[in-house]
Amino acid sequence: MVSVIIPVYNVEKYLPQCLDSVENQTYKDLEIILVDDGSPDNSGYICDQYASKDSRITVIHKENGGLSDARNAGLAIAQGEYVYFLDSDDYLREDAIQKLVSRSNAENADIVFFDCETIYEDYEDPEYREDFARNHEYSTDNGAIVLKAQQERGEYCPCVPFLFFRKSFLDCQKLRFEKGMVHEDELFTAVAFVRARRVAQEKNRLYFRRLRANSIMSGKSSQRSFAGVEQCIDKLLVERSSYKEEDIESVALGSIIRGLANGVLYKYFGLKSEERTKVDVYVKAVRKRLASVKYLGSRKLALKFRHLHTYEFFTKLVKNNRR
Repeated sequence: MVSVIIPVYNVEKYLPQCLDSVENQTYKDLEIILVDDGSPDNSGYICDQYASKDSRITVIHKENGGLSDARNAGLAIAQGEYVYFLDSDDYLREDAIQKLVSRSNAENADIVFFDCETIYEDYEDPEYREDFARNHEYSTDNGAIVLKAQQERGEYCPCVPFLFFRKSFLDCQKLRFEKGMVHEDELFTAVAFVRARRVAQEKNRLYFRRLRANSIMSGKSSQRSFAGVEQCIDKLLVERSSYKEEDIESVALGSIIRGLANGVLYKYFGLKSEERTKVDVYVKAVRKRLASVKYLGSRKLALKFRHLHTYEFFTKLVKNNRR
């Protein structure tokens, strides 16, 4: 059995398509757990209506606690051999679960990762386009090895809905989502990969991701976003400290952390001066934490954080010269 966990919040417009895509899966042995996270619209009612017609559906109504808390609530009651987390404004290809179960069984994998198709809805940012289809094929291997290979090729994606888990692996590793944290997927996925014994690829676009204006993922940089990345970097450094410097797990996590740190600078330089003052505390916290581990041996990263304004000046200069 596969436990499909769907956190639900303020998505009445999209929820029916999401639930229909799960109910109509070619793979029928499903436990569908809908977690109504205190949704203020009719989403909770829609959940109950679907549950009244499909015995495979269980609905949890709870006070709002955020995405991580909702996922954890569903995972706490999940009974399936496999667990899949689906976002309630997105939907699946009808043979998605069938392919993922088959791949996981064939490869004896703790995690199976796959690709997605992005649907742009009311999203008007010509500078932002995404493609979560990998150009390379990855052999089934130790999770840290696969993680490092994806990161080096620029094909690593931490989005949890693009992953399929064996539940015994999540339970054995006591993997749960960090409550109240933005960018929880960046933390959860990286830790899951480095702890996984075997990670496999299903090279198909099985997921349809809806990119909406004002969604969690498409929202502009904010204090909460910077706080989330700072928290994520801190916890990933803690995870990395449990390995030796030369271990593949340490190397892979170091690469992820450097990527997040560079992302902090990229977002920071995109803000206006008054906006920067609101997030300076988080940028300084990241710099302090990275300094404590000697910037993961990266002289370039050290120079960037030690000389923020100089780095920004030369970055803009190079950008202008390319025009």
